[in-house]
Amino acid sequence: MLRRALTGCLTLAAGLTVIAAPAAHADIHTDFKAPYARAAAIIDADGSLNEGKNVIKAWRAATGRYCVQLSRYIDARESLIQLTPRHAVRLPHIAYRHPSATCRLDNTITVHVYSTNTGRLADSGFDLLVS
Repeated sequence: MLRRALTGCLTLAAGLTVIAAPAAHADIHTDFKAPYARAAAIIDADGSLNEGKNVIKAWRAATGRYCVQLSRYIDARESLIQLTPRHAVRLPHIAYRHPSATCRLDNTITVHVYSTNTGRLADSGFDLLVS
């Protein structure tokens, strides 16, 4: 009985390892899975869209100022948006949902990132989640 349980656990663990292993040839610009998010993005410090779901494009407008354009059927004005910094000494926050002088395209979220050391705008990557 114990031998069967141990064999089953080892088989399950081996199967999960194969499933969880990342694909070496995956294209980083395709939609990634975020099943409970309406939109999500990983934005690099240069403003490029590393990965995204229901995000048309992202760009760096100026030092510490970023724009993330959502798909047309996701309304940025009435969405819950969560930002997570990619670096410990940077703090991103939503400056404008839409429209803004920085990001003039429709359905665009303007994000400002500040340095926690200086209190000034600073370049840094961040994660964005729209619920």
